[in-house]
Amino acid sequence: MAYEQILAERRGPVTVLTLNRPEKLNAWTATMSAELREAIQQANADPDVAVIVLTGAGRGFCAGADISNWNQSFQRGSGPSTGGGAAPRGDSWVHLLQQSKPVIAAVNGVAVGIGLTQVLPADIRIAGESARFGAVFAKMGVVPELASTYFLAQIVGLGAALEMCLTARMVDAAEAKQIGLVSRVVPDAQLMEEALTLANSIAALPPTQLQLAKRLFSANAVEQDLDAVISREGEALGQAYASPEFREAVTAFMEKRQPDFRAVIAR
Repeated sequence: MAYEQILAERRGPVTVLTLNRPEKLNAWTATMSAELREAIQQANADPDVAVIVLTGAGRGFCAGADISNWNQSFQRGSGPSTGGGAAPRGDSWVHLLQQSKPVIAAVNGVAVGIGLTQVLPADIRIAGESARFGAVFAKMGVVPELASTYFLAQIVGLGAALEMCLTARMVDAAEAKQIGLVSRVVPDAQLMEEALTLANSIAALPPTQLQLAKRLFSANAVEQDLDAVISREGEALGQAYASPEFREAVTAFMEKRQPDFRAVIAR
């Protein structure tokens, strides 16, 4: 399907979604938001897609919300919208990524405001050496959104999250890795190669178990009740034991070969 502000490309079992407004540093709009949602839903519905990679065209990942749209909203007498605000539970960007197939954010260049917060619910974040991150909401007279006050504190710790937001300063790729905002930093020219290598390694694993693991981390990461954690894990483990992927893993181990989970799914 053709989109106006994103590109969607299949590379084997991986769907690559690229924010595609390079002349605007991929500034976020409601159209971009809607197109990304639709593309992710299509990838999730496609049994041949195992992993989604999110990146940006040109020299920046996403420079935040398109401020020109905000100004137009003022002229109309209405409030601004980035397409990333409140939504019914289960229908928000955050819930979409939580319920999605594994999502890797490959951040190239600047990721500011919603350019940062949109990748926090992703499962893995990697960055090119030129990447820079900014929680610059206070500078624009707004506050963090997309559940970023939850995710950023959980990912980098409360102290680092508060410093990023209260100073509104830019964090380079090296510091982002140091505080855990990204898991790895690679030369810019190797960013997509690294993302695809990582995506294909994930694609070789059983999707049912990956989805169960995502749900467990989402539910248990800040759960205070250890009995609830153990109960959820037990239920998920029961589902895993009953799956054809588990049987294939055990059979492959006994036969001293690599398991072929995708062949099992296709049967």
